[in-house]
Amino acid sequence: MRDTSAQVADTERKRAEIEYAQAIGEEGRAWLRTKPFGNTPRESAHLLIDFAYVLELLDLSPGATMVELGCGSGWMTRFAARHGIHAEGYDISPDMIAIARELAEQEGLDVRFEVADMEQLDLGRRFDTCLVYQALHHTPRADLVLAAARRALVPGGLLLLSEPNWKHRFDGHQTTTAYGVTDLGYSPRKLKRLLREAGFTDIRRFHNNRKRLFSNSPLDVAAHLAEPLVYRALAPFWTQIWLRAAAPQP
Repeated sequence: MRDTSAQVADTERKRAEIEYAQAIGEEGRAWLRTKPFGNTPRESAHLLIDFAYVLELLDLSPGATMVELGCGSGWMTRFAARHGIHAEGYDISPDMIAIARELAEQEGLDVRFEVADMEQLDLGRRFDTCLVYQALHHTPRADLVLAAARRALVPGGLLLLSEPNWKHRFDGHQTTTAYGVTDLGYSPRKLKRLLREAGFTDIRRFHNNRKRLFSNSPLDVAAHLAEPLVYRALAPFWTQIWLRAAAPQP
């Protein structure tokens, strides 16, 4: 009986993820189609800076290969393809993948998008890099996703995780209540442990201060100088998590 209940709960949480793009309505889907643009200037700027971090941390040069697990509407994957990356994106939601394919075709991009459960993928160790961007908190089985990421990578290939922090379990409560989706918050310590258990090596955390512009007013200069220390102090429990790890060598 307990196993049956767990299977039902698992099916229901995945159904909620599959149906999310329909549940948010046309306004929500319009945002998915324009992302990273079309929101507040601050939000769009943050997303674009995040893509710059992806390029830098995965060392993505034209010709490299990248797979994104839990790609949603595919904006990160499409941006990578514009940069000359051989990119593929996978998501459990057919509606998300339909949007991603539609936009890729409009933009003339050679990029592959497929419907798949990121907890179960086996992509045959053929990618130089793997990106899991703001997706891991949508599953309680991060261990399965990280195992799939390892299976996707060539030996020595790089995995990049970007996640909110543990406080997202509270921030995401409204979304969970409204749509039934999973919105967890993982701590950096737990993610590092899961990466080690999945067999990844050379695990490194990077601290994100957005590299904001600042004026030459005394207060702005002082805030700029203090900002790295503030981010470092808040890192264990507040700021966005960026973790990079390598697939083991044979």
